Amino acid sequence: MHPVFHSEFIGLDWPVLLIGHLIMFWSLAIRLNWSWIPLTEHEKLCGPEGNDFRSKVNLLEKTFQKS
Repeated sequence: MHPVFHSEFIGLDWPVLLIGHLIMFWSLAIRLNWSWIPLTEHEKLCGPEGNDFRSKVNLLEKTFQKS
């Protein structure tokens, strides 16, 4: 099975290019600041705010069961 491009023109084999692109994507994904993207309600509940919310719900359920 032949690669899509001809390696004799580029001078590198396709596995080297593939691994290089994966490393570049990984390093950029880690270095970028993703805080400008707003979180959905579900994503907010996955973090520390979700722990607070769950503890409040548990407290309300316990008080409701006692009454």
